Amino acid sequence: MTHAATISFSEPERLSLIFDAPDRQEWQNTSRILEVLELRSDMIVADVGAGTGYFTALLAERLPQGHVYAIDPEPNMVRHMQTRFADSKMGAITVSQSLLTDPCLPSYCDLVFLANVYRFIHDRPLFLTHLYQQILTQTRVVFVDFKGSNARVSPAQAVAEVVAAGFTVRELDESSCPDHYIMHFYKSATDELQQNAR
Repeated sequence: MTHAATISFSEPERLSLIFDAPDRQEWQNTSRILEVLELRSDMIVADVGAGTGYFTALLAERLPQGHVYAIDPEPNMVRHMQTRFADSKMGAITVSQSLLTDPCLPSYCDLVFLANVYRFIHDRPLFLTHLYQQILTQTRVVFVDFKGSNARVSPAQAVAEVVAAGFTVRELDESSCPDHYIMHFYKSATDELQQNAR
């Protein structure tokens, strides 16, 4: 997986050989990740930084009455996913482009999911500010990212940044995946009440 860093995000066909490889289940334990997402068949999920659409496809298979928004800031990735899911029979999938510092979420979603994305965001405080503004208190957010000693953003640093942005961390799971952590967080109801009162 380390050689993915030498391939540009503007080269989706080359990245697909890595991101969509059959052995990804082994090195990322994707079945466990999907399990802890606590999916319901009718959920609306935003897959932010969806890349080649690996998790988008897995999510859509599990949401037959739901909807998956596959969102990515890289135009070539967006075009790749539009082609990949043009005739999708896996469920409702909408592909759209975001900004580097703005997830550009739909008006409502039950779950916002970012896998192997957070460490690549250069202005993370601004991104988290936009994320905070665009979700409701009932929206869950889940980050999955690398946790090793060479991680660009450690789990502890990610937690600190999320909390500083006003979120409440529900759980930090560092044991389910060999090389990744899973962080669940949300916006508290009191924060939303204070925003509405202004």
